[in-house]
Amino acid sequence: MAGAFGGALDDWSAAVRDALAAEGRYQNWLARRLGTPAPKVSLWLRGREQVWLSGAGLPGAATTRAIVRELGLEGPSADRLAALAARIDDLQRELEALHPRDWRKRALEHLRGTAPAPAPAPVPVPAPAAVAPTAPPPDTPRPTTRRGRRRSLPRLAAAAATGMAAAALVAYLASTRTTPDTAKPATTSQPATIPRAAALEQPGLEKNTLGADSRCGEPVPGPESVVWRVCARVDADRVAFAVKITNQADRAATARVRVRLQYVQAKAFHPCPEAPNPQPVDVPPGRTVITDPARCSVPREPVPYAYQGVGWVVPANANAGSYELSPAAHVYPDRTIWKPDLL
Repeated sequence: MAGAFGGALDDWSAAVRDALAAEGRYQNWLARRLGTPAPKVSLWLRGREQVWLSGAGLPGAATTRAIVRELGLEGPSADRLAALAARIDDLQRELEALHPRDWRKRALEHLRGTAPAPAPAPVPVPAPAAVAPTAPPPDTPRPTTRRGRRRSLPRLAAAAATGMAAAALVAYLASTRTTPDTAKPATTSQPATIPRAAALEQPGLEKNTLGADSRCGEPVPGPESVVWRVCARVDADRVAFAVKITNQADRAATARVRVRLQYVQAKAFHPCPEAPNPQPVDVPPGRTVITDPARCSVPREPVPYAYQGVGWVVPANANAGSYELSPAAHVYPDRTIWKPDLL
């Protein structure tokens, strides 16, 4: 039953994401229309992960009716969302009846062991291809398809059966973990990170976090006390991408996460030229770490293209998760147009 509950949450979140993409809308717009905090809407769109990321109420029939109304959905798409919401409500009631005192804990224990399996390869993402220099700004790419949102991190290779091989694997993983205070130089295989004191994360986009002409997407809560954003920067000759990770805890253990970073160009995902994926990152309490943009940068093309950063941040022992996107940089020879952008 818990597995079916998690599947219904995944399907509902994917359906809402698809509807937002089809209408050219973003999470912040939906939050404003519903009068709901943006972080809560972001949680709704994380499928089964919201069960363990927050104790807040889960989306059900009432929330879905409001979303259908604001997006102006009709026909099969509206009916499917309503059916998924009803299933979520029904399964939650059944779980509460079976485990009145700790249904959420029981569901969490099951769902953490049944996260969606990793997919074999990323799905191409709609993004503006090359256009003539005199063409108007291309539409913002909408790479939020149901399949695209479910990109999963590759499974780690299983340790060999003997105790010696297992010990060697543990030693290797420990040797490749990076912390802000002990980050290796950019010439090594481990990406450098930029430590800084953590500021209070505000909802909405960020500007110039990576330097001039850069933008970071909306904050994404979790795992644990971490909040993260995917960022992009446009320079005179290159376009770079990074993930900003903040541990909001004041006096807690270091947050240990795994990070994957790619970028979108010409309607497809592309791996970063130098960033190993996935990469372990440690974020001390009250600190912010930004992956090294130099490890994920590409030449700026002489013709117009749209670029986006694509990032995953998951628990250190997880092998699946959902990606998030930076704002789209529509890069022309003489200017850059960000969509969305701050006023």
